[in-house]
Amino acid sequence: HSERRTFSASTRTVTLTGRRIADRMRTVFAGGQVFDGTGAPLAPADVVVEDGRIVEVGTELDGDEQIDVAGRTLLPGLFDAHVHVMIAHLDLWRLVQTPFSYRFYQAIHNLEATLRIGITTVRDAGGADLGLKQAIEDGLIAGPRVQLSISMLSQTGGHGDGWMPSGTRVQLLPSHPGLPLAICDGVDEVRRTVREMVRAGAEVIKCATTGGVMSPRDKPEHSGFSPEELDALVAEARAYGLEVMAHAQGTPGIKNALRAGIRSIEHGIYLDDESIELML
Repeated sequence: HSERRTFSASTRTVTLTGRRIADRMRTVFAGGQVFDGTGAPLAPADVVVEDGRIVEVGTELDGDEQIDVAGRTLLPGLFDAHVHVMIAHLDLWRLVQTPFSYRFYQAIHNLEATLRIGITTVRDAGGADLGLKQAIEDGLIAGPRVQLSISMLSQTGGHGDGWMPSGTRVQLLPSHPGLPLAICDGVDEVRRTVREMVRAGAEVIKCATTGGVMSPRDKPEHSGFSPEELDALVAEARAYGLEVMAHAQGTPGIKNALRAGIRSIEHGIYLDDESIELML
């Protein structure tokens, strides 16, 4: 299969692309320095990659293939736990005048840029669908590994509801066959919507337990979903072996999320001491 591997320094990049890599082939990146993320200073070392994974770091290592990276610095791939690769800007008027498919081409650019700065795994917090992930895995486009959340669950009038006072709906991330609309109210609808996200390819479930700054009819301090709805949401996600991440800005909504067992608080603007204790 074709693989693309990028090791970035401040101004120079070493890229391996478009070649057939044999199973268990050992590739040695030799002669450079290594940043290992532990706080230790940069040190001369070789890095061995085997079957797509770093398997050894040391000096005078051998392998089937050697790449000279003298004068460069190698670092582990970085994780970004909250991205929206399908969003290039937040100008709603510009978005409604943009052809639907155009944002997929923007996503290709965003994914490649993300990879080139050294991020090799991302958690997409809404907007990327299964087709985008498969295109990366099949080598059609360059990008980091992607963990999908598909669409953010929101109550009616909540952070994910694009209803405008004019009566028009303007979704920052328009729904389509791979991206179901995730507005839901009540325990039964919440359970059904979690199941729809899983069916669409979600690997983590995203919900909004507070309002936000982009949604037209709520505020960040408003709570989203009742404790009963959140309990059902988390239970349904865990039935599939998945955890939940929450857009949570206001203090009551943060606490509701934590008490329901949600594992990841996104933003947490009005986090207080009790919220921190709940997190711990």
